[in-house]
Amino acid sequence: MLALRIRWSPVAREGAERFFSEACYLMELNHSGEGLVVRTPAKLNLFLDVGKLREDGFHPIDSIFQAVSFYDELEFIPIPGEGIELVEEGIAAGKKNIVYQAAEGLLQEVGGAFPSGVRITLRKSIPCGAGLGGGSSDAAATLIGLRKLFGLQVDPQRLLDLGAQLGSDVPFFFSGGTARCRGRGEIVTPLDDVFEPAGTFHYVLVCPAIEVPTRDVYEAFDQLEANKYMTLTTEAGVDSILRSSIVEALANDELLFNRLETVACGLFAELAEVQGLLAAEGFRGFLMSGSGSTFFGLCDNADDAVSMRDSLKGAVPDGTRVLTAINVPSWSAILES
Repeated sequence: MLALRIRWSPVAREGAERFFSEACYLMELNHSGEGLVVRTPAKLNLFLDVGKLREDGFHPIDSIFQAVSFYDELEFIPIPGEGIELVEEGIAAGKKNIVYQAAEGLLQEVGGAFPSGVRITLRKSIPCGAGLGGGSSDAAATLIGLRKLFGLQVDPQRLLDLGAQLGSDVPFFFSGGTARCRGRGEIVTPLDDVFEPAGTFHYVLVCPAIEVPTRDVYEAFDQLEANKYMTLTTEAGVDSILRSSIVEALANDELLFNRLETVACGLFAELAEVQGLLAAEGFRGFLMSGSGSTFFGLCDNADDAVSMRDSLKGAVPDGTRVLTAINVPSWSAILES
């Protein structure tokens, strides 16, 4: 597996030790008997541009990630003996589950043994293949939770590296809030200083009952001739707008953009149908998150979000989940809620 060091931009760099220790306490960790329960949120891509395939097999991205109030839950309980026991609710991936892979990776990092065995129960609510980063969020929560549960003496930067090896979205979930993510996702620049003063963002999430394989969407993206020469520049997208004006641009639907949306809708008719439904609903703006399948609409307030949610519930394809969510500006906001 390729080892990547997470690179924090100058704006974000405050020291890996301080950053990780804050993440441990800002993510919602609750003690339950001898164990630990972690609630870990989904994310939306408020902006996503993608460049041509790199020689290392990854695509460069420029994206704004925002954590939102849609959660998976993980419970960590010490058990007699050794090893990792994974109990899954709402998913059945076994040892292929990124939670198990994260725990196994950390186990090997500490020499092949935790102080005891551990039972990890994953209660899955965030759908898979939905562009919401649920698996990546679970992976970060697993690394954070196990380190906290057992008091593991793992260098924080090394833990961040382990997260980056597991998935491109994992680095974001060590901090959450709102951040600009570049590289393949590992260059994380927090934007909470401009988003938190703007208050609450209200969303309606529409999650079709299909999993969209990220690989399929990127392969279709690569097959388009124009994308073979796609280069991310500072003349468009996020860099074309003053940092202090990013929130206003998003709220006015001037920056909501996803390079993969047209590609994904061309592959899956269900996505094109949902796209059309949101276009007719009157949101301030709407977008597909990540490589799909989830779409979200931005609303003026909570009442509008509930009204539009209820309207869409009667129109979406069978099995589609429609729910409201708000932004989670930092892990401390989760603890205070």
